[in-house]
Amino acid sequence: MIKNIIFDLGNVIIKGTHSDIITEFAKSEDERNFIKDNFLKSPEWNLMDLGRITNDEAIIEIQKRSSEEYKNLIETALHNWFKSIKVNEDIVEIAKKLKSKNYNIYVLSNMAKATYSYLKTIDFFKICNGIVISAYEDVKKPNEKIFKILLERYNLKPEECLFIDDDDTNKSYETANRLKIQGRRVEPNSKDDIIKLLNEFNINI
Repeated sequence: MIKNIIFDLGNVIIKGTHSDIITEFAKSEDERNFIKDNFLKSPEWNLMDLGRITNDEAIIEIQKRSSEEYKNLIETALHNWFKSIKVNEDIVEIAKKLKSKNYNIYVLSNMAKATYSYLKTIDFFKICNGIVISAYEDVKKPNEKIFKILLERYNLKPEECLFIDDDDTNKSYETANRLKIQGRRVEPNSKDDIIKLLNEFNINI
């Protein structure tokens, strides 16, 4: 029997894709390619999610290997990209209904400290029973260690947990299911697919 619902944040509770970041800050094709290759695919992006470097440290490192023309773009994008993130209110409403039906709500997400610090005051977090963010744990999904941190910290039985994540590599679900956490991948930002998943586990809202 499912008692605990575990939500990812990106493309589930919050909206904000790599394409959105590129569109927001790039004014030309060259800038779009630069952001994609030197920001979104950079080792610094991964290190921020692991909590090993700050935004400011990432800016310095990326600027070191970039030409002068991109230095302002790097600083602007890294300092501001997460400020354009929007909350997916439809899915937050689902979470609130689940909470009202006595399901426990948890978060398991890969996210940098700066991003979480910006978002942590949103109403959704007020209904959460527990939150695990990669940057504070020095480990990311799909590593099973971060799943075990969540389970052990909040004394959860994996078979009583339903995991809601949009990971299109399916690696997070392979790890979760191997640990006997229930669930499957959902479509990004899809209220309907989340409702469908809940119904698959006889959870009606």
